[in-house]
Amino acid sequence: MRRKALATLLIIALAVTWLVSSYRLNAASIEPVHYKDKVLVLMYHHIDEKESGATISPSRFGTHMKILNDQGYNVISIEQFSKFMRNNAKVPDNAVVITFDDGYESFNQYAVPIMKKYNFIAANFIIGSSSDKQNVHTKHLTWSTMRKLKSQGFSFYSHTYNQHQYASLDKEGHKTGPMLNNRIYIPDKGRLETKQEYMERIKSDAQLIENRLKLELKNSNQMLAFPFGVFNSTSKKLEKDAGVTLFFTTSPGINGPGSDEAFRLNAGTPTLSANKFLDLIKKYGK
Repeated sequence: MRRKALATLLIIALAVTWLVSSYRLNAASIEPVHYKDKVLVLMYHHIDEKESGATISPSRFGTHMKILNDQGYNVISIEQFSKFMRNNAKVPDNAVVITFDDGYESFNQYAVPIMKKYNFIAANFIIGSSSDKQNVHTKHLTWSTMRKLKSQGFSFYSHTYNQHQYASLDKEGHKTGPMLNNRIYIPDKGRLETKQEYMERIKSDAQLIENRLKLELKNSNQMLAFPFGVFNSTSKKLEKDAGVTLFFTTSPGINGPGSDEAFRLNAGTPTLSANKFLDLIKKYGK
């Protein structure tokens, strides 16, 4: 009788142990849900060991990527994000899009190897003239490098061809403003652009960068990150006329479907420690 009772107790103990172990395994396999049917878009620029302004170190960027991975965020492609925004397509819980602006070579040198550790992908909004001419102090991505990276799942879209700069808005140059958003001063003519000249400049630039992206990378989607995050109704319409369907701003927020303008969180600043980065992404997951 005693043996039978002991055997019964042993069976019960084993069953309880199995149930507890099974529960723990299942609980561990369930990712935390920070938000549903929404997407966070992160914005970075340049990566270098010497941090400043919009430049962060490889180690800081690596820490950000590890946090995303460890906290159960799901990095999706910018193309999937576009379908979500325009067509309300499904996205996973905790969806994140990683974006870079300006098209620096440091994206290939530092960011890509780090992202590959976690099977992450990203999009880079390039300045077309900088990649074409390489006439800048900081090296930009070449088209051949972009083709290689595109074959690995990375994406490249417009940051305009040559409108990513400030220009004089008066004769003395005392007043300046972003070229995409303003009629600029023409020294040779001694006056501001007319509205028609302004529109022609933006239209030509939009067509040029989209043609270059199609020719070099066979892009079928068209997206734009506004330089300096600024735009007006005229510049946006002209970009839409050139085929752009989704616009990226620098305004912070989390994205729901139905808009052609996307919020982005500025993660590419040296002031963002690991804890502050975690606070930033969790702020919009409530």
